Amino acid sequence: VESTYNIPASQQRWEGWPPGTSDSLELRDLVLETPFHRLKVFRRQEATRLSMESRSDDEFMDDDVLESPECSSSATSAAQRPLMTVGKSAEENVMQFLQVFEERYGGVHPSFHIGTLKSALTAAFNVPADLKRPLIVFLHSDKALTGHLFCSQVICSESIAGYIDQHFVMWAYDLTEKRLQQQILTECQAIFGFSGRKQVEMYVPDKLPLMIVITKVQSAPQVFAVFQGDISPDLLMAQLIDAVENYNQTRSIEKAAELEQEQRNRLRELQEQEYLDSLQRDREKDEMKKIEEKEKQLKEETEEAKLSSFEDLVPPEPDSNTPSSDLTITR
Repeated sequence: VESTYNIPASQQRWEGWPPGTSDSLELRDLVLETPFHRLKVFRRQEATRLSMESRSDDEFMDDDVLESPECSSSATSAAQRPLMTVGKSAEENVMQFLQVFEERYGGVHPSFHIGTLKSALTAAFNVPADLKRPLIVFLHSDKALTGHLFCSQVICSESIAGYIDQHFVMWAYDLTEKRLQQQILTECQAIFGFSGRKQVEMYVPDKLPLMIVITKVQSAPQVFAVFQGDISPDLLMAQLIDAVENYNQTRSIEKAAELEQEQRNRLRELQEQEYLDSLQRDREKDEMKKIEEKEKQLKEETEEAKLSSFEDLVPPEPDSNTPSSDLTITR
């Protein structure tokens, strides 16, 4: 800084360090925002920002505001790119969200379901009972004050990301643009009804980021819990564990009911199959009886035909006027 901006170290005044920062601390000991942390340097004796009056905003940003070593050009580029774009399909936007999110915060994060909110619900609940999981709807906004900290230090922590992947399906959506806000509210109303829309509308756009836990037990999907972006990692983990435990308790009751229903269905299917088998046996007996009767009739007709042919071979009886002779046999 001294050589670049000609500000001696004794005259440098920095702004943007985290609270509690002192000269005795090293950079690695500080909790900095990621993927970048923005710092500003001033000349003490002037008490004004370097040449602020004579430079454009872009020049000031490039020359006077210094980024921490955590920052890179790719991170700065990602920070400027939107997580989602108005006009793209849900699948395209979720893919864009994933790509930009990883550019900003790295590869350690919960897995985001690729698709629409409806398909995320299907992946969470329209599966065998043992595979059903609650759904987390993650709503983000680049305009939110706690957005970057929540992403970098909370949901991207290995413990939370791993727990979410193990016990939840997660779907993410960016609400930086107003049209995207309206789209998600419309979709929530279509899926969760007007009351579900109102629950989400309470937090959009001023109380983002947001994690909404959705469950479905013997009914339509419903909002189970809502976690806002100012929550600490430890508290979020505790709340997620509590949500899973509550869901599993409710699911155990549903699983018992599902098992009982499955047994009833199996018994009904067995009875129906036995009935069908019985009908098949009766049909086979009727067919055999008809075949036997037909064979018997054919045999009788054959015998009658034989007798008739023998009768034709026998000469006719003699006429009464025909002379006769007596034959006497003596011993």
